[in-house]
Amino acid sequence: MHPGYQLACAMWAMSALSLALVFLRLYTRIYVVKFVGAEDYMYTCTGIFFLLFTIFIQISVEYGLGRSFWELSIADSSDAIFWTYVANSFAIVGNAMAKLSMGLFLLRVVQIRWHKIALWAAVIVTAATSAALTIMLWNQTTPIKASWDPLRTKGKWNIKIQPMSVGLGVWSSVCDFFFAIFPWLFIWSLRMPQRDKIMLAGGMSLGVIAGACGITRTVVLSQLNVYNYTLNFVPYFAWAGAEIAVAMICIGIPTLRPLYLKARGLASAYGNHARSEASDVPQFTMIDRKAPIGAGHAQVDSGFSHSRTDSNVTKPPDAYYSQGVRDSVDDIISEYHTRNTDNMTWTGGRVRMRDDVENWPLRN
Repeated sequence: MHPGYQLACAMWAMSALSLALVFLRLYTRIYVVKFVGAEDYMYTCTGIFFLLFTIFIQISVEYGLGRSFWELSIADSSDAIFWTYVANSFAIVGNAMAKLSMGLFLLRVVQIRWHKIALWAAVIVTAATSAALTIMLWNQTTPIKASWDPLRTKGKWNIKIQPMSVGLGVWSSVCDFFFAIFPWLFIWSLRMPQRDKIMLAGGMSLGVIAGACGITRTVVLSQLNVYNYTLNFVPYFAWAGAEIAVAMICIGIPTLRPLYLKARGLASAYGNHARSEASDVPQFTMIDRKAPIGAGHAQVDSGFSHSRTDSNVTKPPDAYYSQGVRDSVDDIISEYHTRNTDNMTWTGGRVRMRDDVENWPLRN
């Protein structure tokens, strides 16, 4: 089996795994967590783009990718290069989408200003550089056809795409490591056991593997001889596909934890956006601390219901918010900005809110 068919087989195997993760993630988000965000749509688009990349690689192989350029007919060599251009376009954009999926997820949960600025900068630069490289790929020569049909079409080379691709490869690897390290900045401040923090941050930091693939792809690209394109560029496309597939695996696996727990029967409710009416949730009621002691609990009328009444309610264990109903990655991380337990005290099975919190919206 020559290198082209080996490349195609590897890409189809990785595509099947990636699409399986897309299906499982969508199932988890729709039927278990019951919330689908922009990052989930971006992740799905990444899987579709990777499938298209694989399809066009297969077409290119049929025309001669994986064989020496000088052994092919002029027509076959031209078609092989053209379809690698099409495939590479989907690889460049798909690689960016994988990073944008992680970036959008983190943007939805962080609150500190400089965290948001850093994430937006990474997202914008990644999208801009990927779009620019894709445009340059198709505008290397005048006329455009001369870049993939050099033996029959006379033209002028305007852009040296290889150095640009190396530069984008470096940036891509930097982004992979950035998105892998960034969760440690805010997960460590969550109110949850240290062991759970390490597991959560570690799961979200698997992107370093994708970064390693990106580094390898960049090194391979910088050393390629373009004069035998159809043979020499096979390793580049292999590592380009591996980087996207590994990124999808690293991003997708941590989001499947709710599905795993539900399958084992360890949890029955997930998500901040659609939580079931579980009977073990304690009553959250506003208490007026000005009321005399012994006079009972006076509930503050906020104009809308902010309480649940359950019988025989007791204080949940300390690990309640890191286990049980908050088992999805989104739910655990959302504690970073949706709950401040320092402003709560337990009184007779109820939660008492401090009235001296300046920004408490329901304060009299």
